Amino acid sequence: MQRILAADTAGHAGLKAHEYASYALAGATPVAIFSSKDSLLRKTADFAFSLAIPIHTHICMNAVVSDYIPRAARGPVRVGVLGMSVITYLGIMKMNLSGPGVTETVKGLWRRPQA
Repeated sequence: MQRILAADTAGHAGLKAHEYASYALAGATPVAIFSSKDSLLRKTADFAFSLAIPIHTHICMNAVVSDYIPRAARGPVRVGVLGMSVITYLGIMKMNLSGPGVTETVKGLWRRPQA
């Protein structure tokens, strides 16, 4: 459990998880942008985002906790970071499974509303 809570100091496994999450984000982004709506490629990219975003964010936010939070308060703050990472994962999965998906949701931010 300590490796998950203090993901930034988890050693080689934590670094590899962060590295692979970064690769997934870098690879899935152009696939998501240039694939057609409702294609298998777009759905695959959306599900890659559902794992990579929370993992990447969790590890990076734990690094922020290590740098800026006093040692006595790190435990509760890390539990909060883990909770937010789980909520982020569940929210993205809900968007992918019962909504338009991550890509269509983000693309919708740049679309003009229907008049």
